[in-house]
Amino acid sequence: MTKSFSSSTPSKVIVEIGMGDGRLLEKLAKCDDNIHSTYIGIELDKQQYENAKRRINFANTILLNGSFEDILPTFPDDFFDLVIAVLPDPDFIDNLRQWKWESFYKVVYSKLKNHGLFQLITELTDELLQPIPDKIFYDWVEYLLTAFQSIGFILLTKEEGAPSDYSTRCIDQFRGDPERIRMITLNFEKKID
Repeated sequence: MTKSFSSSTPSKVIVEIGMGDGRLLEKLAKCDDNIHSTYIGIELDKQQYENAKRRINFANTILLNGSFEDILPTFPDDFFDLVIAVLPDPDFIDNLRQWKWESFYKVVYSKLKNHGLFQLITELTDELLQPIPDKIFYDWVEYLLTAFQSIGFILLTKEEGAPSDYSTRCIDQFRGDPERIRMITLNFEKKID
């Protein structure tokens, strides 16, 4: 399912898991002047994948239709420079499901090169769509930091909201309600010294 890179490994490999319609991956690939970079997008939803295929047509991009849980493990260890997860499904971030998602993020960790980066953009909402108090939000962020650091990730930066230059259907929608949908961007590094 994955392209073989054995004879000509790219200098930089970036993967977006759950790429949706591909608009973020398209922007990243378009803005990169490094012709030796490779951008990989993985999307389970067939319609979103087809939308991404219509949107992205660069020689340095690979789009894969399927579950990132199944596809990511097929890549070699120490392969990716950057893994991006934008607003993952609750099955891959919710504290009540940590028993399920923790093993997946251990795979992400193993697939990153030493000093490779993992960027997680996620959100917290109230079940009744009420505004999220600061204490609840910051306690949740601390929970995430503890969970990912227990896997081995080192926190580089944390910033409330999504990166200003990032655009996806959900990020654009969620930016319109920052009191009830509170986003956080966590940038982690795999560092083995």
